[in-house]
Amino acid sequence: MTEAKMVCSVNVGKGMLDDFFTLYGDGRVHREYDKNTYSLSNHRWLTAADLSQDIKEKLLDECPDELKDTAQILLGI
Repeated sequence: MTEAKMVCSVNVGKGMLDDFFTLYGDGRVHREYDKNTYSLSNHRWLTAADLSQDIKEKLLDECPDELKDTAQILLGI
């Protein structure tokens, strides 16, 4: 089985805490985030339905122009 390619990624974290969302070509979204300074690098797999409209738009803004159409379809926007 081949691994899905990354389409785009965005960090919406604040201050010292990271909150990365990475969209893959198979429609999955990987979230790597820090809950607090004692709980760093947490991982979670999501679908586009799990994301807020704000996160979807931020991901789309970070996509290269040639992948924006693909990202819109994957994100359902």
